[in-house]
Amino acid sequence: MLRHKSAGIYWLLCIVSGMIWATPGFAQDDQSELIQLETITVSGEKQEEEVQRIPSAITVFTESVIEDAGIDEIGEVINRVPNMTFGETFLGGETIFRGIRPSQFTYKNPVIIYIDGIPHDHVYSFDADLNNIERVEVFRGSQGALYGKNAIGGIINVVSKRPDNLVDAKITAEYAENETYKVKAYADGPIVQDRLFLGLSGSWSQTEGFMENHYPGEDTFDDNESWRTKVLLNWLPTDRMKVDLHAGASHLRNDNGGPVIRSDEVRYHDTRDPDDKMNTDIFNFGLNLTYAWELMEFTSVSTYSDNQTDIRQNLNYYRSEPTWVGLWDAEYTMFSQELRFQSKKNDNGSKWLGGVYYSKGKEDTNEGGSIMNTEASLGYNTKLDYPGETDEETVSAFGQITIPLIEGLYFTAGLRYERVYKELNFRYTETRLDTNQTTKIAYDIEDDWSALLPKGTLSWHIMDNAMIYASISRGYLAGGLNPYDTVKERAKFDEQTSIDYEFGTKTQWLDDRLTFNMAVFYMDIEDMHVYSMPEPYVFVASNAGEAHSKGIEVEMMARPLKGLDITAQFGWTDAEYDEYEGYEGNKIQGTPEYTFNLAAQYRHASGLFARAEMQSNGETYYSDDNTDSQGSFELYNMKIGYEASRWNLYFYCNNILDEEYFSYGRSSSLGTLKEVGDPRTFGVVASVNF
Repeated sequence: MLRHKSAGIYWLLCIVSGMIWATPGFAQDDQSELIQLETITVSGEKQEEEVQRIPSAITVFTESVIEDAGIDEIGEVINRVPNMTFGETFLGGETIFRGIRPSQFTYKNPVIIYIDGIPHDHVYSFDADLNNIERVEVFRGSQGALYGKNAIGGIINVVSKRPDNLVDAKITAEYAENETYKVKAYADGPIVQDRLFLGLSGSWSQTEGFMENHYPGEDTFDDNESWRTKVLLNWLPTDRMKVDLHAGASHLRNDNGGPVIRSDEVRYHDTRDPDDKMNTDIFNFGLNLTYAWELMEFTSVSTYSDNQTDIRQNLNYYRSEPTWVGLWDAEYTMFSQELRFQSKKNDNGSKWLGGVYYSKGKEDTNEGGSIMNTEASLGYNTKLDYPGETDEETVSAFGQITIPLIEGLYFTAGLRYERVYKELNFRYTETRLDTNQTTKIAYDIEDDWSALLPKGTLSWHIMDNAMIYASISRGYLAGGLNPYDTVKERAKFDEQTSIDYEFGTKTQWLDDRLTFNMAVFYMDIEDMHVYSMPEPYVFVASNAGEAHSKGIEVEMMARPLKGLDITAQFGWTDAEYDEYEGYEGNKIQGTPEYTFNLAAQYRHASGLFARAEMQSNGETYYSDDNTDSQGSFELYNMKIGYEASRWNLYFYCNNILDEEYFSYGRSSSLGTLKEVGDPRTFGVVASVNF
């Protein structure tokens, strides 16, 4: 295995070296061929600002970066962010960052996706349409002083390309192995010149998958199909007022919850029930209104989202002994309203922002239980059902101010107050399937949580191309009510909190041809949300005592000469439980020891394009007792093509060395569920601009 990995690194270095030395003028260091890196601006702090001047750990993916890397899904973005990983099973799409895991019974990820101002953190709606976007901004670390919805781990800000006076259209088609087809298109342009603009986009994908299904008459079990569409409307009624509307819809269908198995070894086959399904329908609506005065501006953000999930999983195939068939049919809706005032840009560097936020969410579970195989032990099978309803209401006020102390030295103070109220209407039915005799349990429970979340940052701009900063903040995730606990007295679990310390540097070198950023962090975590299953289908939510997470994150971008770009992202995390009965000193599950991404690409004036990439994860434990893990692995990808003025054609190969690995894993009531990583895959992509 070591020789296998070493060979991969050798060939990647050969490709990169070949790109450099084959470039005309490199050996002579022809300065006319050298150009600077583009200046990247972000809006994650509510104003357009250069990312290198913001005292925070930020990873940015521009439209060109996303297209060059062949990124189609939000998980592919997340897995290229230092110390951030994404995985998906029939239990939802989950993000883990710096040791912070999703909350099992609040269904919340520690990282929130904002899609043109519309927030998503629910594990079953953690999806984003990446067609026709301007950039994706990933703000790493707890965020509460600038955003309506609080995030304990970070923010992923997806910014769509706003239509304008320029008529722009593009269609892209892709074919890959395993009967994989993808098509996406967009069209932008004016309805009324200088005032009203419209953008339309849509995408469709389908694959037969690569996991062989041993069920009689079936081929594969990880086939899936998805389509996404969105409408963008940009209206400028006056010179001071701007109105942006976003409406999007997605349908995601996966017959068996993806390439998920329960095994210690990677395999590309298993047995699945053809009636299994995992269907998710998502609707997003957002209305952003901004009015500007000379010194400040007002913004209103109104959003509505609806997520419907329908799951059936025959879980008998995940264990050697008969277990149960899992059923879940639920709808989650949320309305939110954010109002904020903020200063406009000025020359002295001071700025301020203040706002209020309200949201009302509802989780309506029509069916949420299982058909238990209890005939051998009881003489009959049993159906358990939890058709409950959870209501959640959040009210918060937040603000941040930055003031210059002396030349180049700035202090930023942020504060958030938040109150979360939840109410659970618990309904439970246990039915004997031979006689239809039922036992019912019902109760109502409510509770609320409130917190004051401060943040302070000191930043020093040593010179125009170098800055250092230090920050301390309080991370927070409200408690919850367990919708699967028949005992009312233990249904409630407490909030999770953290104190986050971060020190970072942002620098540019060699006449802005090299960018080097680094962040060092330490997190003191208390009352982490965890759960246990003391007996079959009895889920108990609780809080682990204490944990800590420390590490480093490094990002580098370089352009040694015209057309050649080299990027690298590295993250190392040491995340352990300090107080958690039976697990003290163990690594927090789902957190790789390190993440590493290295890419080099060359774009020649003649139209030739070449890209090589390596992605690597360190050892990752998949259970709290650290008995199940994935060893370190590396993946190598390659892409070559030709780019003309109005069309592009590319050929690619992902996982060139055909590495066998698990891309994600998590402990569950069935044991450890593991997502099998994609094998070597060849494909072709073609696009046409109009």
